[in-house]
Amino acid sequence: MEARITISEGLSASLEQLKQLPGDDRVMRMVATSLLGHVHDRIHEKGLNANGTPIGTYSTEYMKVRTGNFGNSERFTKGKKKGEVKNAGEFTRGKNKGQPRPNYNRTSDTKVVISLTRQMENDFKVVATDRGYGLGYSNLENLKKADYVEETYNEEIFSLTEEETDLAVEIATQEVLKIFE
Repeated sequence: MEARITISEGLSASLEQLKQLPGDDRVMRMVATSLLGHVHDRIHEKGLNANGTPIGTYSTEYMKVRTGNFGNSERFTKGKKKGEVKNAGEFTRGKNKGQPRPNYNRTSDTKVVISLTRQMENDFKVVATDRGYGLGYSNLENLKKADYVEETYNEEIFSLTEEETDLAVEIATQEVLKIFE
């Protein structure tokens, strides 16, 4: 006889139901692990919020930092890269005046992807929570950055989209069925 679980009230209800099942740890861990790549790519590569729409666009000033395209940046003078930025030049003001600016090697695409040095996106992982497992950061600074980004753009970015929620429910259902096989 095949055991079935009906998930009718969405993901939050199914998580509560899962807490009553043997092996619920495995189910929630599998859901989080399966969603990690989807959510990471949506936020850090496609630049989409939890509604599936673009997070925003970077300002012209910030794009100079991302691409290193400052007035005193060196440029290639020969070859197929002729005219492209070679380095970000030097700081012209402040305590670092005269020192080289960091090169972030980012493209000129202005869509917001919540990543400059890749440190934050590399820290995005499956984390244990009081309710089981979720997606987040092990570094408190990155969690603060995530909160700051959501405040700055005044929208949910790190929540699941409808499609991701549906996928989570589908994965959870499959894992629950495996428990009762």
